Amino acid sequence: MNTQTIILDTTSKLYDQLAEKERDKENFQSFELDEKELKLFLKNQKELLLEFIEAKLSHREFPFERCKQFYQEIDVPYVFINGHISLLKTELIKNILDTNLDKTVLLEVETIFDEMKNLIAQTFFKKEISKKLKQIKHSKFDKFPLYAANRAWADKILTTLLHEDYRSFPHEKADECHFSQILQHLSSLMVCMDAKVCNRLEVIHNTLHETSELLYRAAIAKEFSQALYLFKEFNAYLQKFYSLLKDLYYITFSDLESSFFKLIEMLEYGDKNITLTTIDIQNLKQLNIKYGESKVDEFLKEVEEFLQNKVSEDPLNLLVVRAISSNFYICALDKDAKSFSAWLMYLKEELKNYIHKSFSNHKIELNIASCKLDKKVKYQKNELIRILLHLKEISKEHQGFYFAHTQEEKQQIREWLKQHYYNLQYVEEKLDAKMVDVMLQPIYKDGGKEIFAYEALARFKDNNRLIPAGVFIDTVYQIGRISDLDRLVLDAILEKKEWIVSTGKKLFINTSPTSLNDPTYLDALEQFMNIYGTENLLIEITEQQAVKSFEKLEMIHKKYGIKFAIDDFGSGYSSLKMVAEMISKGLIDVLKIDGSLIMHLDQEDESQKIVKIITKMCQVFGIYSLAEFVENKESVSLLNNIGTQLLQGYHLSKPLHIEELIILK
Repeated sequence: MNTQTIILDTTSKLYDQLAEKERDKENFQSFELDEKELKLFLKNQKELLLEFIEAKLSHREFPFERCKQFYQEIDVPYVFINGHISLLKTELIKNILDTNLDKTVLLEVETIFDEMKNLIAQTFFKKEISKKLKQIKHSKFDKFPLYAANRAWADKILTTLLHEDYRSFPHEKADECHFSQILQHLSSLMVCMDAKVCNRLEVIHNTLHETSELLYRAAIAKEFSQALYLFKEFNAYLQKFYSLLKDLYYITFSDLESSFFKLIEMLEYGDKNITLTTIDIQNLKQLNIKYGESKVDEFLKEVEEFLQNKVSEDPLNLLVVRAISSNFYICALDKDAKSFSAWLMYLKEELKNYIHKSFSNHKIELNIASCKLDKKVKYQKNELIRILLHLKEISKEHQGFYFAHTQEEKQQIREWLKQHYYNLQYVEEKLDAKMVDVMLQPIYKDGGKEIFAYEALARFKDNNRLIPAGVFIDTVYQIGRISDLDRLVLDAILEKKEWIVSTGKKLFINTSPTSLNDPTYLDALEQFMNIYGTENLLIEITEQQAVKSFEKLEMIHKKYGIKFAIDDFGSGYSSLKMVAEMISKGLIDVLKIDGSLIMHLDQEDESQKIVKIITKMCQVFGIYSLAEFVENKESVSLLNNIGTQLLQGYHLSKPLHIEELIILK
């Protein structure tokens, strides 16, 4: 017999023996295979394999398409087939080694089997890709940008691999792909607020991109066995990725209004200017009665789609949601008041015309109320809803449109909120229950590069939030309980003493002149200093208070050795001679330049001159000059050039929780 016949006969016998062993070992049960189906498969595969070997040994063409079709149609796992043929190859090579056949035939046999295995792997590879393409072709989540972006990317990868059109393969880095770009949109930020889940999402997203490149390299090298395993890995990560995305979208849209306001609270910690708008369609109750709730609901969905199309012009800075408390809310970032107001007016007219097409015989009125949030206040959901509802009522008196954006208008909103929701009873209850805490705002030196000190700022505890002192401080003075508040602030600081002292930084404590004349407070202050120490402690009082309380400050300084920081210096109230005298007696360590001079420093030449004079005066007296209300990088640059030593303001850092400061440390 010739070599070809020997190899074919040996392969046939070994194949039958291995097939019998497979059935004896009941391997088919591991893969949930029917015994009759497995027997038929093994018979047909044997014929195909022998035909393939014969064609290759004879250097004849082999009908590859028939082979592909066979493996395309069977329902036997690839791992079972690959294991079976790999074992057959091993046994055949062992058998050849035991014969007198020319050993050069070994390489040829090995090449034939590897080619057959690669052909089978390629068939399964494309079969799995086709199956996956059908699964991801359509989904109810396609309406969500993040899901749609990744699905389109995955679809392109799979289509490219299926048709072997490798020039179209999307080679993209994870941080540069369309998904990552959409991740910066406001609508996506609203979905990705859970840090742990979103970090996991990012890890899987990066892994998907890395695996896709490995998949591409294996496919282009025609190493289909490796490509198939890489595809299974890619598919597993894709499933996890979609599962996480679906969970995030489900959580977000199950309570969309709450998700929207959580986003606003998160954005308040950044440096963006936030404008909130409510759009309210009047007379919906009458429309429900006349047309039915289902028709009106469909109409509102159409309006939502109309508004979504409008904000899609700037997805990085605009977001609209359908709400419960009102019809729709819009969040806008860093929008010029004049141009945004004009955009809202234009939107109102377009929306009115759009609504008129649906209900031409019914008079529809629109109310749009908008508010540029005060960057110095961190609002929460209920406060924001109250403000927007209040502004909506005002809009009715202004032909259905009102936009509060000036400092005066924002102050009026704060006053209204205090008057209606932070009243006398509220403040009394908080003080009686000792619901007072502090946040710490860093004070920087070296042009904002290094923390010099922290200023303790009073806050009311209200459930899981801290309300700024500016909201309630006037009421505290009104009811004569400022000493109680100052005393509770000392208690709150002592709770955080261990960490604050460990930083080695100075601590500024605001104290009212009333407290400095209150024996109860002075006793509390003495106990506080005995526990905390006085080395890195400064009591901060206003320029006006300092002048009025000169003798009291001198007495406290002599008794406790503590120094003072003068706030609001340069506001024009004090006698410069008296301040100089206080400095000469060692009472004052820091002059805080009045914030009104700093807020618009980059725009006001006169303010720059005054700040230069105060800074120079501090240099002459050998004390620190401190600029507060530093709101932009231009002011930082000017103050550095002037030589002002200490800087404080929202551009550098907002007041922070103790946990946030531990990170800064």
